[in-house]
Amino acid sequence: MTLGACDSATRPSRNDVVEVVQTTRDLSQRLTHLAGLRFGGPLPTGVAVIHVDDAVRYQPVTGVGGAITDTSAWLLHNELPPRTRAAVMANLFGAGGIHLGYMRVPMGASDFTKGKRPYSYDDLPPGQSDPSLSRFSVAHDDAYIVPTLRQMLAINPHVQILASPWSPPGWMKANDALGNPAERGLLLRSAYGPLARYFVKFIDAYAARGVPIAAISPQNEPGQQAFYPSLDLPEPEQATFISHDLGPALRAAGLRPKIYGHDFKWLFWPRVDALLAHPAVAAALSGIAWHCYDGNPIVMTALHRMGPHLDQIESECATGSAPGPPAELMIAAFRNWASAVLLWNVALDPHGGPVQPPNYGCPHCTPIVTVDERMHTVSYRSDYYELGQFSSFVRPGAQRIGSENFVTYNSTTRDHRAGYATAGLDDVAFENPDGSKVLLAHNNARRPDRFAVDWHRGSFTYTLPPGATVTFVWR
Repeated sequence: MTLGACDSATRPSRNDVVEVVQTTRDLSQRLTHLAGLRFGGPLPTGVAVIHVDDAVRYQPVTGVGGAITDTSAWLLHNELPPRTRAAVMANLFGAGGIHLGYMRVPMGASDFTKGKRPYSYDDLPPGQSDPSLSRFSVAHDDAYIVPTLRQMLAINPHVQILASPWSPPGWMKANDALGNPAERGLLLRSAYGPLARYFVKFIDAYAARGVPIAAISPQNEPGQQAFYPSLDLPEPEQATFISHDLGPALRAAGLRPKIYGHDFKWLFWPRVDALLAHPAVAAALSGIAWHCYDGNPIVMTALHRMGPHLDQIESECATGSAPGPPAELMIAAFRNWASAVLLWNVALDPHGGPVQPPNYGCPHCTPIVTVDERMHTVSYRSDYYELGQFSSFVRPGAQRIGSENFVTYNSTTRDHRAGYATAGLDDVAFENPDGSKVLLAHNNARRPDRFAVDWHRGSFTYTLPPGATVTFVWR
């Protein structure tokens, strides 16, 4: 049924109240409930109009969240008093908080580790190897990572977890080390089978601890040259590993996690084409994971045209290194077929750590919450409130529906003044499983933007301050 064909029974009543929740750039309003609006009569003239069309359907959405790194888990679990920790976790994952629903967990160390030293689950002295994985153990994670994840799941059992390795054990690599400086950390061909079993052992170990893994990516940022954990895994080798080793090992173990390939920047979209050129890999993958740091989000729409069956997620985006705020990222990603958006560290200290030195990877990164390990207190960043503008209102199983926006998505750069879109009003709309509608809008211009929202021949007008994000909900 088109909008023009809707009858009076589907038109909004003047008594229908539209819930309005807003976060401003200066945080003078933080998920603030404002006076409700009502659908009125004719559309106003001289303003932009967002036509919300629930007859036009796009992708289902899973949710938004962040990454519980070694650093984040240690700060949350070890550096907060129990009552404070319980309140923070409830605010992050509870229905009375922002109800995050999708989290990423590194398999072993990333660059953000409490001890500032890298580790894997099967570390050995140089020159030794363990192809049978007899030394494999996730005991390191039992101190604070697993307890944090279990507390999260106790609050919200529906959180989905994506696991990604930054590096396999050093003995699996040509340089016998966890880093990949000068691209010397190539995965040894003899290690393909052991690495596939490494994934199986990790998933089984976490499941035995009450932490199910819903999805994996074979490698975070394959080919990244870094002193922190990283791996050189070009697309032909990645394709061989997925199709000949990882996929068969998971199936033999009776495991069915989603597998997301690439797990790197939009800028490197030609690598996705190279990866999908292998038919066996294209069949094995559930989808593609992207990072937001360089490139253009419209490459996700281009990929959707090529492979509409492929799910796409924005698996990493660190505010401070990204070119725009989370609200812009969410809208741009969802409008370009992403089903989930994940920021980087859930928690960091006031100095942006602890991090493995030297911090070449993410020197400007900011977290969702800041934990002061000296004062044992927590403060909530703008990321928290902007994520909440989505996650507090869009439910798992929701579907994106039609709406106009008034920006053009552009190339992101390392110039932090750049954004995901040209200046103006950006928005995205959803329908929840219960039929309620959610419209998320962000004004990235320097002046207020007055606009109208039209749905089933009813409308209301609103003025959005510069840099502010607003959520409208009607039932």
